[in-house]
Amino acid sequence: MKKLTLLPLLGLLSVSAFVFAAEPGSVSENKSVTPLFNLSQSDLKVSFGGRIQMDGAAYYGGDYQPLANGVGFRRVRLNTNASFGKNLSGKVEMDLAGGAFTLKDCFIKYDFLNGLNFRLGNFQEGFSMLTMTSSGDFLFIEHPNVVSAFSPEYHIGLQGAYQKGQFLGQAGVHFQKINGSTEKDYVDANLKAGQDEGVSYTFRTIWMPLSKAKDKGFHLGVAASYRTPKTDVGSGKVNTVRYSTASLSGIDKIKFMDTKDITSVNHDWLLGTELAAFSHGVRFQSEYILNQTHRMSDLATEKFNGYYAEVACLLFGGQQSYVASKGAFTQPLCGKEWGDIELAARFDRLDMNGKSVKGGDSKGYTLGINYYASKNLKFQLNYSYVDHDKYANAGGTVAVGYKSATQVTKVPSEVIESFGKVGNDYSIVTLRAQLNF
Repeated sequence: MKKLTLLPLLGLLSVSAFVFAAEPGSVSENKSVTPLFNLSQSDLKVSFGGRIQMDGAAYYGGDYQPLANGVGFRRVRLNTNASFGKNLSGKVEMDLAGGAFTLKDCFIKYDFLNGLNFRLGNFQEGFSMLTMTSSGDFLFIEHPNVVSAFSPEYHIGLQGAYQKGQFLGQAGVHFQKINGSTEKDYVDANLKAGQDEGVSYTFRTIWMPLSKAKDKGFHLGVAASYRTPKTDVGSGKVNTVRYSTASLSGIDKIKFMDTKDITSVNHDWLLGTELAAFSHGVRFQSEYILNQTHRMSDLATEKFNGYYAEVACLLFGGQQSYVASKGAFTQPLCGKEWGDIELAARFDRLDMNGKSVKGGDSKGYTLGINYYASKNLKFQLNYSYVDHDKYANAGGTVAVGYKSATQVTKVPSEVIESFGKVGNDYSIVTLRAQLNF
């Protein structure tokens, strides 16, 4: 973990060393130095930035499981971007939320300047429109459950992308996720035991027929990912995967939706579709994701799926913004000098009840108000209502109903609906203050 923690620092030191080396008089006159790729000092550009997201949440309900109100930092990001001429660039970004270090972006990029580029390192896989959206540009405070549960996000790998006119294509091969200390111990133990860390092949293609227009657009996309089991699920847990999510919550960490360990897995297929459109200050976005977990030893294939649909409208003349090179929305342009206000609504559904694996079913309803005070400062207020079924029992750790007139149970098969409500349903009120710099 100490080596991992030093990576961003080494990156910054390397960039600094290059800058100082390029300065006149910094190198002794009797020494000859050949610049990297024969670049001059003017070719190097370095920028620093970051993001602070502070959240507070209050919960109402939770029929059988108390939910804790609280505040915290959702993200504390620091990043460094460096470009060496027109073609070569790199980025290092870390997250310090919760007092722990997590490496996010850490990659080298080469751009051929004809729409084609390659990235090598740790970055977000090209799957899901929301995954491609920067966390600073989220329409809602938390992702819908289906994206939180299935989208692969950051993994080490190599990806090629080509964007020209109406079309965007992304294809990559990806390996292990950069994990915390616990997961790293799992990975190390499994590697020592001779277990391969797993590989994923991920593809995404987007059609944008109105790509030349600035005030309106249309987005239609498909994505697929073939994935073999990784080694960060647990020590000695070979060919095992697990899917879970904390339902629309970043403060209370209870993951009601949880498949627990799915063993004897040969591979997974993730399949996704994306549909979006915008005109002036109005936007619409929707995705459907299907997960097929193919198992060995004649075990049945488990199929899970989910979707979401969301709409938003700027009230004071603002303009929705879309980035064709990413195939995703970014922060809108404000309509007034003092900023703009945006109203948003979303419905999401996640079904993780397969043939033998029962991870739960959830429905989420979210209303949001976003105040864009400036390009750098944003405030968000969300109200969400989450409806869980009896199988959403956090891997068997929380009660989901009554098995008698007076006794609750954590086992879904023991629940007798006539004795009371089934599943944990609750409301969440969440407030976020965000600063980009």
